[in-house]
Amino acid sequence: MSTGRGKDHPVGIGIIGAGSMAQMTYLPTLKKFEDVRLEAICDLDRSKAGFVAQKFGIPSFYGDPQHLLAHPGVEAVLILTPTNSHLALTLLALEAGKSVLVERPMARKVVEAEKMVEAARRNQKILMVAMNHRFRPDAMILKNFISGGELGQIFMVRCGWLKKKGRWTRAGWVVDKRLSGGGVLMDLGLQMLDLALWLINDYDVEEISAMTFANNLDLEVEDTVACQLQMKGGKIVTLHASWALPAPETQAYAHFWGTKGAAVLNPLRIDKEMHGNLVNVTPEKSSSVKELHRASFKYELRHFVECVRHGRQPISSGQEALQILRITEAIYRAAAKKG
Repeated sequence: MSTGRGKDHPVGIGIIGAGSMAQMTYLPTLKKFEDVRLEAICDLDRSKAGFVAQKFGIPSFYGDPQHLLAHPGVEAVLILTPTNSHLALTLLALEAGKSVLVERPMARKVVEAEKMVEAARRNQKILMVAMNHRFRPDAMILKNFISGGELGQIFMVRCGWLKKKGRWTRAGWVVDKRLSGGGVLMDLGLQMLDLALWLINDYDVEEISAMTFANNLDLEVEDTVACQLQMKGGKIVTLHASWALPAPETQAYAHFWGTKGAAVLNPLRIDKEMHGNLVNVTPEKSSSVKELHRASFKYELRHFVECVRHGRQPISSGQEALQILRITEAIYRAAAKKG
């Protein structure tokens, strides 16, 4: 792994993709980092790239990503484009000697993700995937509890992201399988699965039972998925995800049961057996869901910048994202057998 230029040198960042994620989340956050230089932005719509560059004070803008990658001040790039473009752009960036933070999901298929991971290894550059939920303060607290054995051996997990049926707000490409790789499983389900398996540090799946549904939104991709993973160590992980359930409110949750206690996310609560009693040991400080969401991107980007600066492997690596994509493909295969 190559090292950064030094502790005091600002990291030069280039942005590929000038859409809503760049404008509403990543750029406002990066502008607050004193040790980051926003060097350039690129979008196929060059006029949009120019508008965003002016708005955020970015000195250079392009319509061709290869021009951005040739910019001498760019050390690392954020790839904030539709999933079908991730493979080509990531390979270009890594071959150009740039470290990469790519939006989730990292690719449409395992075979694409494998090429991305191999390119990062070959070029000795960082490949990080934007699994921002890992960087939520409540998730990081829970990770410490579980890793420290405070809940004993985790044996059952239940996680999900169930959106109530309502006005569609997703970009059109998200529901085009050729561009996105799938439906709600690739969107919401993959995020929750990554969070749950990262928290228990277990990716070794033995058996999968799954079903997908496409009867709520009349799309070519699934709008709802339900699955159960039997892990080789004996754990059971259940996942539910939907874009459009007839429900009064949207829910996003992750529950963990262990031999010495239990925990739940959103909101965080941790209960531990002590002297024969179940005691609430949740840290007192609490934040709203919006605050946690904003904080997750701040900590994610801070982590990426530090990894680039010091040449460290990231928490949310391409290799780990590849593991999640392999499981996701296996879920699709299991669901197809039920169809």
